[in-house]
Amino acid sequence: MVSDTMPLRALRSHPSPLYRLPGSALVLIACTAAVLLTIGLSAVFAWRDRNEAVQQATGVAGNIGLLAAEHAARLIESGNLLLTQTATLAGPAGTPLPDDAATRDRMALLAASAPHVVGLEIRDPSGALRLSSLADAASGAAMPVLKPGGTTIGSGRMGGRAVVILAQPLSAASAGGAMPRGWAVAGLDARAFRDVYRSLDVGYGHSISILLPDGAPLLREPEGGGTMGGTAGDEAGSHADDINVSRPVADTGLSAVVTIATGSVLQRWSERLWIYAAFAAAACATVAVIGALAIQRARREREAEDALQHAYDTLEEHVHQRTAQLERANAQLEAAVTDKEVLLKEVQHRVKNNLQVICSLLRLQAARIDEKARRGFDESLRRIQTMSLLHELLHRSDEPAHINFADALRQMCDGLVRSDNPTAARLELEAQDWIVDADRATPLAIATSELVSNALLHAFPHGHPGTVRVMLEREENGMRLIVRDDGVGLPAGMPSQHKRPSRGGASSGLGLNLVQALSHQAGATLKIERDGGTIFTLTIPNLPVRQHAKTAA
Repeated sequence: MVSDTMPLRALRSHPSPLYRLPGSALVLIACTAAVLLTIGLSAVFAWRDRNEAVQQATGVAGNIGLLAAEHAARLIESGNLLLTQTATLAGPAGTPLPDDAATRDRMALLAASAPHVVGLEIRDPSGALRLSSLADAASGAAMPVLKPGGTTIGSGRMGGRAVVILAQPLSAASAGGAMPRGWAVAGLDARAFRDVYRSLDVGYGHSISILLPDGAPLLREPEGGGTMGGTAGDEAGSHADDINVSRPVADTGLSAVVTIATGSVLQRWSERLWIYAAFAAAACATVAVIGALAIQRARREREAEDALQHAYDTLEEHVHQRTAQLERANAQLEAAVTDKEVLLKEVQHRVKNNLQVICSLLRLQAARIDEKARRGFDESLRRIQTMSLLHELLHRSDEPAHINFADALRQMCDGLVRSDNPTAARLELEAQDWIVDADRATPLAIATSELVSNALLHAFPHGHPGTVRVMLEREENGMRLIVRDDGVGLPAGMPSQHKRPSRGGASSGLGLNLVQALSHQAGATLKIERDGGTIFTLTIPNLPVRQHAKTAA
């Protein structure tokens, strides 16, 4: 036997230079590699954290853009609703634009119903003020260029305040007219937009803009062009690498653009770099301490190598001696096992031969007795032949204590249908392979032989044809053995469940009592059913036979 452990002297003379290096040099190389790896990993993690910080800021910008777009859409939607109501106050097509106090009062009530609306106006086709909900409205207030064909959105002033102008054309002055007969105008307070944007605590330097379809800014927060929450460097304006996220404002054509200064994101990231630096420094210090201890230990181990080499040589010699002893013991055990198997097979063969001799003697004796007594001899012969068959199968089996019960059923049923079948009934067998020990196979085989033989002899009187089916099938917790026939069935009053035979005898006859006793011995449960004949069902659990017998007792 060759040892898998390499001797110490072989390690020292190994062709690889790595094995010939002193232990302290190897420790220094390992410590240097560990320090470089720690620094490299710290740099990789820090860079990945930077990318994650930028991605997080992009996600924040997208969420703020959604909030800004949704808020602007709601304000504009409410403004459009007020414009529709104002257009109703302006009267139907073909009528002159109103300028009376009653209409002004209704417009004032409409404007007061929405806190974010500064005022409502009705203007003539040229854009000149005709009627306003504000008492001090200036006729020359700043207005966007009004364009027919849809709602105009722009910035302007109303009542001395900056507003977002919504202008909706009124119906044409006459049927088929191209020009509207006037405009319904609503001024949305710009502070209603800006106050919401200022309340968003993003944590970065950012700005929020509402852009017109042509890209021109409608409003921006902060107004100066810098970024909210940013550093002094962010006030200089946006940069090409800033994070910009745009979200459409419903179907208005506007877009909400959120800009986050990359400098503020990187500033927050740089504030966390000390964590990686501290981790790298601590790891390097730990490696240095461990390296120093390892170098000291390597020196002591070098001094102990010679003593270990001597111990190794001695141990290897002892291992060789012990291995030789174990090989001799294993050879003796294998020979003993072989002799035991041969002896067991010989015993099975002799038992089978003795049973055959008993069968021959019984046949000779049966030839000298009357017909009624001969029937009892025949039943005893059948049972002995069943046991002889099992011993024959055990003798042929690769495992002397186990047999394939399906093979035993096939051979046993073949013999029964040739000997105990006065009516020429048909016997069908469906058996799944089942390896079982001899202690359980013997009672099960004799019980099955009793059931099949009784069915062949008694289930079909007066020569009626019929079928006897034997099935061995696997179920969830064990096996199930079924013997059924389509004959005349059992007499009324026979038991339908497994019962232990009484000592005083039973009315069911020797055969059924014997089947019940053998079922109990094998740890099985017997069930009898009457359904177009007779069905005997043996339910055999997977538990060992001895445990079943103990539980039943």
